[in-house]
Amino acid sequence: MTTVSRRGFATLVAGLLPLPLAAQEAYPARPVRLVVSYGAGGAVDTVARLVFARVAEGLGQPVVVENRAGAGGTIGANAVAQSKPDGYTLLDDASGFAINPALMPRLPYDARRDFLPVARIVTVPNVLLLGPACPATTVPELIALAKAKPGEITCASTGTGSSQHLALELFNRTAGTEIIHVPYRDTPAAQNDLRAGRIGMIVSTATSAIPLHRQEGLRVIAHTGQGAVARLPGVPAVAQTLPGYESLEWHGLFAPAGTPPAIAARLATALDEALKDPGLRERLAMLGASPGLLAADAFRSFVGEEIEKWGRLIQAAGIQAG
Repeated sequence: MTTVSRRGFATLVAGLLPLPLAAQEAYPARPVRLVVSYGAGGAVDTVARLVFARVAEGLGQPVVVENRAGAGGTIGANAVAQSKPDGYTLLDDASGFAINPALMPRLPYDARRDFLPVARIVTVPNVLLLGPACPATTVPELIALAKAKPGEITCASTGTGSSQHLALELFNRTAGTEIIHVPYRDTPAAQNDLRAGRIGMIVSTATSAIPLHRQEGLRVIAHTGQGAVARLPGVPAVAQTLPGYESLEWHGLFAPAGTPPAIAARLATALDEALKDPGLRERLAMLGASPGLLAADAFRSFVGEEIEKWGRLIQAAGIQAG
């Protein structure tokens, strides 16, 4: 048998122990993969690419965007849920993340258990965009018209169970109206039917609606947030007529559960620094988006509240995925 000195034994044992934190690989040491759970060119993708180009500068590493669209965002989310929790595969998702658990009860992942909410990035209000078939110019006029003609006003959204559909359902239940939901597969088709008078209105993100405001008889009569929307001066919030009403589209960053808190904190700090950039803030404002950073526990609580809020509405209204 080989005899090992006390000093040699201590050296051997030390070599088997984990390296001190200072000696471990600094994060990030290589490019970060950002999975966007919606298609290229859409509102979520556009905001993600703007924000994370600036975040990459702060991190000192490229952030490579990968679009994994489909099934209401669940394909991309599932891919990230199954990834290694090392901070190099992240998820950029939106309000659908909190809607899907109630809309699709057989999800392949658990939205609460399988993800670490890193930070909410921006919020974008939905808007009520009316066309020539619906003559209302204010929310009180729309409510009065809908009550006078129950079931006759039609409203498009980007699909059953979408944030915009639920905004309409919340409006109906709060106002006591019966505006009929008409799901569309894509926004351009809905906008064409709105212009032609085949539908009365659309609940849309501000991002999609801003270019159409006051064009070809189209007009935004209200938004679903609380404060003013810079690109829609003079357009009031629905809450001014229906107190407490709110339906925000939001974008957030998630990591796989088990990701070290220090990495999540580093990412949240990089996002905070990026969102302070005046140039980025101006470009986001052009899209109707407002920086709405929430990190760590605050974002986790927000996501939980969103899951509960929309889950109750989906169950009460009997909404099922199309």
